[in-house]
Amino acid sequence: MPTMTEDYVSVQTAELLKEKGMDKSCFKHYVQKNNNNGTSEAVTVCTHQIAMKWLREVHKTFISITYENDGVFTANLKVPLKGIDCMIDNKHNCWFTYEEACEIAIKYCLEYLI
Repeated sequence: MPTMTEDYVSVQTAELLKEKGMDKSCFKHYVQKNNNNGTSEAVTVCTHQIAMKWLREVHKTFISITYENDGVFTANLKVPLKGIDCMIDNKHNCWFTYEEACEIAIKYCLEYLI
């Protein structure tokens, strides 16, 4: 049986979450970010689920991930206050892991909806 782990947002997504006002107390896990000048720094990140909960509770933005019969995942968004009900689009409209779909959906919301 595989070991269960928590999945964290990427450093780039964590920075977007902070920029958009997510409470710093939600960020618990540190990762190392390599800077382009040969240095690195510790950056705090949160789990996908905490980020999705924040989007849902603060911005009324709902993300759902669906498993399709062909073995791929799709990400769907609902933002009732803005009249948005859509599937996030990429070239193939799908991702191969649940976590990848979550990451893309969170990042999309932060870049285009919030």
